Amino acid sequence: MPLQRALTSIRSNFNDYAKHVRMFSRNARLYLVGSFLIATNFAVFNLLFNLYLREFGFPEGDVGLLQSARAFGSALVAIPAALLISRVRLKPVLIIATTLFAIFSFGLLTTLDLKILVSFASLAGMSFAFYRVASGPFFMRNSTAVERTHLFSFSFAMVLLASMVGSSGSGNLVTIIGDMTGDIAAGYKYTMFLGIMLGLVAMVPFAMIRAAKPSASENKISISFDQLKRRGKFYFKITSANLLIGLGAGLTIPFLNIFFRDRFNLPPDQIGWYFFAVSCSMFLGTLSGPLFTRKFGLIRTIVLTQFISIPFMFILANSMYLPLVVVAFVLRGGFMNLGVPISTNFGMVMSEKKEQGFVNALLMVSWTSGQAISASIGGEVIEAYGYTVSINMSVVLYIISAVIYYWFFRDSEKRNSDQPGWHIPARGEL
Repeated sequence: MPLQRALTSIRSNFNDYAKHVRMFSRNARLYLVGSFLIATNFAVFNLLFNLYLREFGFPEGDVGLLQSARAFGSALVAIPAALLISRVRLKPVLIIATTLFAIFSFGLLTTLDLKILVSFASLAGMSFAFYRVASGPFFMRNSTAVERTHLFSFSFAMVLLASMVGSSGSGNLVTIIGDMTGDIAAGYKYTMFLGIMLGLVAMVPFAMIRAAKPSASENKISISFDQLKRRGKFYFKITSANLLIGLGAGLTIPFLNIFFRDRFNLPPDQIGWYFFAVSCSMFLGTLSGPLFTRKFGLIRTIVLTQFISIPFMFILANSMYLPLVVVAFVLRGGFMNLGVPISTNFGMVMSEKKEQGFVNALLMVSWTSGQAISASIGGEVIEAYGYTVSINMSVVLYIISAVIYYWFFRDSEKRNSDQPGWHIPARGEL
């Protein structure tokens, strides 16, 4: 009987989810297809570009500089993009951003001049930022309150699925092309070319979208001195911990592919399968997020999962035993990223409706700015002292971030007295 009840519950939940998915508008479905294609291209570049650079002898410091340039480009235009996107049709934005991202990504594969590479990386980051910032307003305009939560969740799942496909497929393709041509660098380049072409195909579903102007009632993002004076304390709190996370991530995350290459001398196809496993772990973590928040609340879930990931970071930093390192790599990715959508959700809940777009942009800018600052530093640290020092520096920043986040927001949630779970009693001033 317990098994039968469990199966009945699973079937009921699946049918409910499927019912809401069938409610997605035509525009939303087209966007999801285009998003999957672009995310697959992004996953291919994330996995292969650093490895490609290392084949040509670029040191970790130069690799970090390019990562910083891309992150800096995204941070630079995120808020202006949010201001613009709240006022214009989104279809042209999606098409132009997709085209420019493909052009600048292509440019990264046509030269080995560091200064030109930095320029292309910055421009690619800027164009991709417009696509990222447009997603939230697009969903708000093309969904109703009934299916909107499912649409956001499904979109995040599509990105993770694209990461799985991009990570596993591209690593194998590099090896196949490398064996055929006798040049592993050619394998990297041609695989990334194919990724770019796949990303460009996203223009087809985007071009089929029937986009309307922003409605008169739609919130248009604005920033005023009075708003900053009244809500500046909240803006500082919600972004400062995110900035520290970005700083910690920039020291380590962009280099994890070359970490496996350099420390364990692994081929790209094997590294690709490890990144596939991380995407699976993130996917499962995302699904388990509501279970954690129901038991511990939003804030405590964010802090708890960050702390759980710390021991796995120490293993990454200090172990030379590959199976243990792979397990730590996968579990760290799952726990550390479990709190990302929860943190965004908390920021939106604590925001006034008219400032939600601005707060969303602030969260993106704070994380990306942190990564932009630390990625170049991380490359230099790895080049001079190795991965152990860099990863341990990330651990320190993650711990400080978790402590600050808890200190700032520990009293913003209350446990329900009449039913399981937590609630936020009022936004107010924090």
